[in-house]
Amino acid sequence: MQRRSFVTVVAGFLGTVSTYLLGRRPASAQPRRAAAGAEMMGGMMGGGMMGDMMAPENMRGPMRTGMQLFERHQLIRRQVTELPDGVHDVTTSSDPATAALIQQHVADMYRRLDENRPFPYPMSNSVPEMFANPGGYQRKLEILPDGVAVTETSSDPRMVAIIQAHARELDRFVKEGMPAMMRGMM
Repeated sequence: MQRRSFVTVVAGFLGTVSTYLLGRRPASAQPRRAAAGAEMMGGMMGGGMMGDMMAPENMRGPMRTGMQLFERHQLIRRQVTELPDGVHDVTTSSDPATAALIQQHVADMYRRLDENRPFPYPMSNSVPEMFANPGGYQRKLEILPDGVAVTETSSDPRMVAIIQAHARELDRFVKEGMPAMMRGMM
């Protein structure tokens, strides 16, 4: 796909997602519009990953909270400590609504990992790898009053590299917001 058409597709996708998430259309129009966007993305991008990502379950869950976190990225603080076998990171916000979104998003993603329910997430190189091997690493989630503390470790050096890459990816998302996500999709 040519770069120009890819950028056009991505811009259309983001417009569809943000409109859907922000509820700027009547509720009766949302499913039809989301389905049309998913069809377009699936056809233009090849395969159904974008359509799967836009599935109602994802739009009510991880996609919705993830997009809200991108919108609030400037309100989020992260402190990451790389460990020899993984990472320990603390993600917080002094804004109570943002802190609740952080807690909800991480708990939802961990639940999906535990239930082996992969989440198509084209903005990330690490998330698909983590879902492909959920038993290959240990996860500990601590809910804090203003966010979460997470420890992820593994005895597999390959998984350690993926865990650490994911922490760096999240740092970019928090620092830059949507531009970091767009680079992840390209």
